Amino acid sequence: MTAPLADIANAATLPGKDAESHWSAATATPCCRESLNETERQTLETLAFSHGEAPESYDVLISSGSVLMSPCGGAALSVLPHLKYWHMPGGILAPDELKPQVVDWLQEISQQQRKTIAVYNVNPEHMPLFLEAGYEINKLGEEPVLDLGEITWKGKDFEWVRRQTNYCQRAGLEISEFVDEEERVGLAEEMLEVMTEDLSTRSFSHPLRLLEGEFDPHALFRRRLFLARHGGTGRIEGFLACSPMLNGRRWAFETYRKRSDAPRGTIPFLFRTVVDKLQEEGVEQISLCLVPGKGVNHTPVPKAGYWMARWSLNLWYTRLNFLFNAQGQNYFKSRFRPRYVDRFICVTPKSTPISISSFLYVMGGFSPNVPNVMKNLWNSLRSEIPTS
Repeated sequence: MTAPLADIANAATLPGKDAESHWSAATATPCCRESLNETERQTLETLAFSHGEAPESYDVLISSGSVLMSPCGGAALSVLPHLKYWHMPGGILAPDELKPQVVDWLQEISQQQRKTIAVYNVNPEHMPLFLEAGYEINKLGEEPVLDLGEITWKGKDFEWVRRQTNYCQRAGLEISEFVDEEERVGLAEEMLEVMTEDLSTRSFSHPLRLLEGEFDPHALFRRRLFLARHGGTGRIEGFLACSPMLNGRRWAFETYRKRSDAPRGTIPFLFRTVVDKLQEEGVEQISLCLVPGKGVNHTPVPKAGYWMARWSLNLWYTRLNFLFNAQGQNYFKSRFRPRYVDRFICVTPKSTPISISSFLYVMGGFSPNVPNVMKNLWNSLRSEIPTS
């Protein structure tokens, strides 16, 4: 790592122009997250909480992998290295005024160390920084977001949400936020049991890294956890973990799981209840998290990206629902009438078939649950999900 993380806590100002010469690209080295001490981890948490703008930005606190710090100590990036490829989910954790320098620095690292660097889930506001620096730009998908302030759940558009809510209330479900540390630790195993049960029928029996959030009930930090429990038995039927972005002005509904025999509508009931609570608290926006591959052929990027990346992501969304359930995700999230925001992958120097294979490897795409894949393929042939 190029600078001690603890130094960030003492940094009162951002580096000026004179600091640019000290940003060595040749010696920039990611540090294993497991080696961070408590002070360093807390400092990293502050960066993720304050400057994270992607749903998975906060995952840098709990997931395995590495972290790359800028020499000034004012910026951090999550790094999942594989061969000569550095995959960076969650974007740049830094103040906006520092991001142009970080973008240039990453490009220098790529050139001097012969690395291919891919930054994932870049928003439309910051994509031009990468474009101007000469990065290859590919659309990754679309992120459904809810702009809070006037959501009332009234009207025909929200009839389905109201129906799911009423069903769960009649079934005796109650939603509560988990704030007691001792109680959370005591129920951690039950939450892991719910998560395992939810994943047991999917084509991948594990969250897909780079695209899906990771959940550890023992390490929430400033994440918020909401439970759906049966009022009579107290059994946990489902849960929703929310990750903070931009000092808590925005939150991401990143991890949500339910039991296989949970009452119908458990997750929609959780979503509606938590949306109402966050809206009352004055939160500006909720992210329902990226839908990979959605609209990749419908939104032209300012600079032509890599055709194979675009083709692969379109195939992911339109033909491989039995594997990744992207259309199913979109159909469910569309029920909440979100606004969709384009998200991009920014790569330097360029994507190749090998870099795409590296992405699939790091994501966990080469380790499916084969029996579930065959079952889900058969089910997908018998059903049709709207793709719009």
